Amino acid sequence: MEVFVARQPILTVEDDVYAYELLYRNSEENRFVPMDENKATSDVLMNSFVTIGLERLSNHKPCFINFTEDLLLEKIPAYFAPEELVVEILEDVSFSFEMIQVCRELKSKGYTIALDDFIDPERASIFELLHYVDIIKVDIRMVTEENRRKIMALAGNYNIRLLAEKVETREEHERCLQEGFELFQGFYYSRPDIVKGVDIPFFTSTYVQMLMELSTADEDIDMERITKILEQDPALTYKLLRLINTSRRESKIPVESIKQAVMLLGTESLKKWLYVLSVDQTIPAKSAHTRLIVKTSLVRAKMCEQMAVKIYTKEKAEGYFLTGFMSLIDVLTQRPSLETIEPLPLAEEIKEAFRGENNTYRKLLDIAVKLEAADFDWLERLTDFPLTLSQLFECYGRAAAWAERLFHEYFNEYKDGDDVEEQESL
Repeated sequence: MEVFVARQPILTVEDDVYAYELLYRNSEENRFVPMDENKATSDVLMNSFVTIGLERLSNHKPCFINFTEDLLLEKIPAYFAPEELVVEILEDVSFSFEMIQVCRELKSKGYTIALDDFIDPERASIFELLHYVDIIKVDIRMVTEENRRKIMALAGNYNIRLLAEKVETREEHERCLQEGFELFQGFYYSRPDIVKGVDIPFFTSTYVQMLMELSTADEDIDMERITKILEQDPALTYKLLRLINTSRRESKIPVESIKQAVMLLGTESLKKWLYVLSVDQTIPAKSAHTRLIVKTSLVRAKMCEQMAVKIYTKEKAEGYFLTGFMSLIDVLTQRPSLETIEPLPLAEEIKEAFRGENNTYRKLLDIAVKLEAADFDWLERLTDFPLTLSQLFECYGRAAAWAERLFHEYFNEYKDGDDVEEQESL
């Protein structure tokens, strides 16, 4: 499924890109389609940070994103690295005591806070919030001359940077420069351009299982069970690995297993991210093609794990499971394998395997793929491999049976080979 995000640069006085504002779009048509604001923001967050990725979308420049009052009170901005996010607060948000507390907490953690569409400096409740505001965005086409002067004075009194938005002519740009604006945005510099990516659907059933597991008290959460759930769904696992990059950018710990990924992110972050996904709305993995890719990934993962258990140790086998599990993520995302894998916080040896380097991860994955394709001539030439052809067939049979059992238990909501649309028409 294609997803879309529009981005518009925000420039400095020297015409350098300071940041990008990220805007909701639901197609390549470059205009906003009215919809629920919570859903629009959650779509922008997931599509930008997880599906497309900031390395492609903004080259890790800060991203301005509008947050609704609901999402602010849920402290959703705190799930993202402060150097990558500018929290935009619309002027119509009620500046309650709870909201001031949220802004104070965000500020203390290093987040940049901007007031968007600021045109009324007389609003009494605004003054307490200004202590935590870094940037005021002024709509130069909506603000009156009187309020414009008052905003300039407020910015000076509170040491706040001014951003001129909706700048469309050179004359407007020159005037804003003279008035002391430091940041600029508008059609005069650049219209928003659309970046698109391919979202990979995860199974509703695995999402629901995760919700159930995480709904208990923290001391009762079974991390082994959560790991087992994620091992059913490469799409959800891929999103988890992307989230680790987003939530723990300062961490350089390479991931060698799904369980380690769960432990790194932590149950609290998992709960929060599932909330964002619930706003974003989950959908079943609709096509038979997608389900076939997932099933093949499961077989490869278990096959790699089975071989590793026989050759090495059970503890080391988890990395081989993860390698097989992620081996078709390029097919799901419809992007080149290296482009998909490189940003993930995987162990270097696993990344090397996907680059085609001849290590043990690559060798076991190649064997799993050849067994899948029934390339017996290639397999019979494995003279230096410690497992016999008979043992490989045994591993493959167990892996295929495990994947089939898993699908029958969790993913039998649709007939194999039928699309959802066909099912619904019966």
